[in-house]
Amino acid sequence: MTNGFQSVQFHLPIEIVIHIMKYLPLADRICASQVCRLWYEAAQEFGLHKNEVVVLHGDLTRPLEVLESSSGSFMHFVFKEVELGNKLKGFWDKFCPQMRSLALHNCDVSEKMFVDILLKCVKLESLSINGCRELLMSGRVLEVDTDISRLIKTLKKLRRLCLAFNRYLSDALFNRFVAVASNLEDLSLKGCYISFNRGLYKKFYPDFMMKSGNCVASESVLTFHNILTYVTKQAKMLQKLRFGCTLIDNAALMQLATVPHLSLTTLHLQSCDQLTDAGIVSLAEHQNQLLELDLSACSRVGDVAVNSISDKLVHLESLNLRNCRSLTDSGVSTLNKLKKLRNLNLSHCEQVTGKGIETALCCSINPRFRRLYLTALAVDERTVCKLAEHLPGLTHLDLGWCFNGVTDKSLQMICKYQVRLQFLKLAACNKITDAGLTGMGLTTEQDGTTVMSDDNSEAMQYQEIIGSEQVINGENGHYGENVDPGFNISLRTKAEQEIINDAKRKKIVSQLCEENLTSTDSSGHSLIHLKGLQRLDLSGCNRITDVSLKYAFRFKELRYLDLSQCQQITHVGLSYLAVHNPSIETLILSHCYNIADSGVLSFIKCLCRLKHLELKGCTQLTDITLEGIGKHCDILKYLDVSLCSTMTTEAAEATELALPSLYTVHKLGLISKNNSQPNTEKFSCPSPPPPPRRFKCSLMC
Repeated sequence: MTNGFQSVQFHLPIEIVIHIMKYLPLADRICASQVCRLWYEAAQEFGLHKNEVVVLHGDLTRPLEVLESSSGSFMHFVFKEVELGNKLKGFWDKFCPQMRSLALHNCDVSEKMFVDILLKCVKLESLSINGCRELLMSGRVLEVDTDISRLIKTLKKLRRLCLAFNRYLSDALFNRFVAVASNLEDLSLKGCYISFNRGLYKKFYPDFMMKSGNCVASESVLTFHNILTYVTKQAKMLQKLRFGCTLIDNAALMQLATVPHLSLTTLHLQSCDQLTDAGIVSLAEHQNQLLELDLSACSRVGDVAVNSISDKLVHLESLNLRNCRSLTDSGVSTLNKLKKLRNLNLSHCEQVTGKGIETALCCSINPRFRRLYLTALAVDERTVCKLAEHLPGLTHLDLGWCFNGVTDKSLQMICKYQVRLQFLKLAACNKITDAGLTGMGLTTEQDGTTVMSDDNSEAMQYQEIIGSEQVINGENGHYGENVDPGFNISLRTKAEQEIINDAKRKKIVSQLCEENLTSTDSSGHSLIHLKGLQRLDLSGCNRITDVSLKYAFRFKELRYLDLSQCQQITHVGLSYLAVHNPSIETLILSHCYNIADSGVLSFIKCLCRLKHLELKGCTQLTDITLEGIGKHCDILKYLDVSLCSTMTTEAAEATELALPSLYTVHKLGLISKNNSQPNTEKFSCPSPPPPPRRFKCSLMC
């Protein structure tokens, strides 16, 4: 009995706890599993781990010990730059029977070990062998017929095969790999040395060999003719092909598109410089069931190709035209015919302007559109406002380096309409101020336009600041058209006046935010409205101050935040940032010159999930910061303190040793206590061997 009441323990059924955990990201599930025994058992539910990827690289001693003693069910593994020898035998015995996907990136594995591993993977659905030169160089992998026969029976569920960036892949090796995957649906040959030259093919396959039927696959060259032969045989099952970063040309693409019974849903052709409009026109005509098409960095693909895509590929849902420099508004405008389009990338298309984008995407409200990438395009404020209004369902938006398009007004429209955003990139948009992020001093009228609020004296003062700025800049916009130029004559330079205006703006917006805390009516739309935001990039937005960090940054799910080169941020704003954004795992504060030790200490004590921290060029930071990181950042994996000229290499090394999880530390430009000279060691130079206790294993969702 306690105070007259009996203490009663109540436990939710484990089924309900499991159902709740389905909606949590990986980091939250890990934390929840440490609450009690019931939650731990719920977190081990097999279905919760189906999208988790275990990434292993470097020294595998400690990770293998942890995994082999773990009761968790892991199905997806990625190995990077490691040697897969006999020391992993226990690992393979435990995890191969339940493994769904296996990726080997630049790994050293023998032919026999590779076969032995695959023979244990009876449930394998995806196999990636990227850049494994030691495995392919000899040309002997899978050369034994009995091995192929056994693997055919074992790998019946294998649907995806990736052989990207293997320079030693030949026709013979290719035929062996695809032979063991009889039910293949997805094939990637990205970055492989494929010969599309008919003359070279005849050199390795003379006519007399072809006529005699004694043709043996070449062990010296990988030819498109051999690949096309396989595609023709597998046409009824193949759905996805990836030929990015190869020399595929129009003739080869036409042959591929016209293969009988081939109906592709996905085709990746990024960085294929030999392709022109003619090849894409033929593709669109014959493969009209495509759902995803990637033509990024195809510099010779232009308006004619996009017109054909818009007319023929009516089912297309995802289109990547990034860095297609020949593309203009004429071609982009026709994309409004693609009624099922959900994802579009037009980044770095130099000739595309806001006019073409408005025609393509702003004809009507489209709540089903999800991802839009417009990095470095010549769009204006009006275009961004229209996009915000017509695409309310966006989850990913990239407007980085759109200098003229992203302003306080357009940011307010984004905060008002696109409340489902999870990813927002506004890098180098230096017209953004605290007013745009907090919404203070701004209101939205019924027609959707954003104007200055005149409800109080602070807002009026803010309006005067904007007016004076436009007079100095020689503009005659909405805010400055009624300002008397004679009244605003000043002997200050433009740069000096901007500094003074920034200080006044910061003070006024701060006062408006304080008043709004006690009021139920907000004058604008704050960034807080984007409650589901997980990644935010505001690097280079140097008008942002501590006011925004205090009042506009309150996200429970924010994991990635880039504030590099935001030079008006200080320790005051960082302390509020840490308190209101507890889920941050990656924080980038490079070249924030006003950050002091106290600011870093304030947020590292609160951000218990911090794994990646960049403080490059923060010249006010000292060894006190490094000592604090060593004490509080228990799971930190990446640290960049290069060019922090008041830190010492000894303190950086001590921090590295104090944190078992820390495996990457950049410390170029630090001073040494012995000689007081900056450390000029290049990143490429080998560093001392890490302690054996380092844990280089990570989980990704």
